[in-house]
Amino acid sequence: MKTLFWGGLIFTASFFLHLLLWKIRLPGRQVKTLLGIHFGGLLVALACLAQLPPGNGLMGVHRPAGAAEFAHVCLLVTALILAYMITYTAVEADSPSLLMVLKIQAAGPNGIGKDAFEAFFTDERLVLPRIKDLLTDKMAELEGGRYRLTPKGKLLAEIFIAYRSILGLGMGG
Repeated sequence: MKTLFWGGLIFTASFFLHLLLWKIRLPGRQVKTLLGIHFGGLLVALACLAQLPPGNGLMGVHRPAGAAEFAHVCLLVTALILAYMITYTAVEADSPSLLMVLKIQAAGPNGIGKDAFEAFFTDERLVLPRIKDLLTDKMAELEGGRYRLTPKGKLLAEIFIAYRSILGLGMGG
């Protein structure tokens, strides 16, 4: 119970800080900023909790006692952060599947014609926003009219290639 309470409180506090900052100004590199907010919030919260005398807490829940309980809180918050990051990246830039579902839903009960549907989904709508995101996040760079992966982009690609290989999936989508 203690782990769930403190982990949930830490994540929720960081989440609301993120919402507040996004209302003030949307950062250029959103994922990097989010990671900084959440993991920075985790470190600050753990440091504050460690300063509380044992037996003290909030709403009748004592602070974590000992390294194992602090590690449990840290693991829970880290899992919540990573789960949120996966969700956030899907929402940050509309996924092609989400755009398709929304377009069909907006057409109403009669649906949308195949030609109108296909005409709506151009490279400008599906591909170019993702390329812009790669450039913004410094995963790729544009030099001399050619896109190249940066070391950061190569690392991410290698992680996904290895993961797909472990799962026995090919290079396709």
